[in-house]
Amino acid sequence: MGSSERAPIEREISGSSYKILLIGGSGVGKTCLLRRYVEGEFPLNSKATLGLDFKIRTLIVDTDEIRLQLWDTSGQERFRSMTQAYYRGAAGIVIVYDVTAEDSFTTLTDWLGDVSMYAPEGVKMVLIGNKSDADEDERVISQQAGEEFAKEHGLKYFETSAVTNQNVAEAFEHLAKLLLEKENKQQTSNGIGEQKSTDAPLTKGLTPKIKAKSSCPC
Repeated sequence: MGSSERAPIEREISGSSYKILLIGGSGVGKTCLLRRYVEGEFPLNSKATLGLDFKIRTLIVDTDEIRLQLWDTSGQERFRSMTQAYYRGAAGIVIVYDVTAEDSFTTLTDWLGDVSMYAPEGVKMVLIGNKSDADEDERVISQQAGEEFAKEHGLKYFETSAVTNQNVAEAFEHLAKLLLEKENKQQTSNGIGEQKSTDAPLTKGLTPKIKAKSSCPC
């Protein structure tokens, strides 16, 4: 963690808490995506994440209040072994690449290999192609290529921009919906209560209770 500040005391919530990892190569925009989603802003002077950082977003879906523990991991190779330890206990994973950087796309299979090796079985994932606001002459990975890769690996695909806020909330909240559905199915199969409906869009009744957990330069 990049901050020595004492984390604020978190109040109890009525619903579930999910650990979510953001993974992908260095410079793909994971930190900017996270700050846009949690803090509602685009950081103009963002630095590369050294190790790990995390933030919390609490949101209400219908009558369910859930907490997303969002872990921002470094894409630098020297931190790779440390990042691998944090896959343990993850409920969801956001895999991010940069549509203007071919190497960030071609190494996606390596990141999926890490997920397969270190993450819990059945972890839920989404794929993000970031920096969709780039000019067409800067883009090297087409939307079609991203969609085909996602389809091949059974993932939902989003093209996002932390600059314009395109699809940022949609990507994270789709993953949150997958996690709720998985938990409800497990409870139903175990005979615990009735399965809750998550058909309504997650933006309905969304309460942006934003809590930044760290002030580290990412």
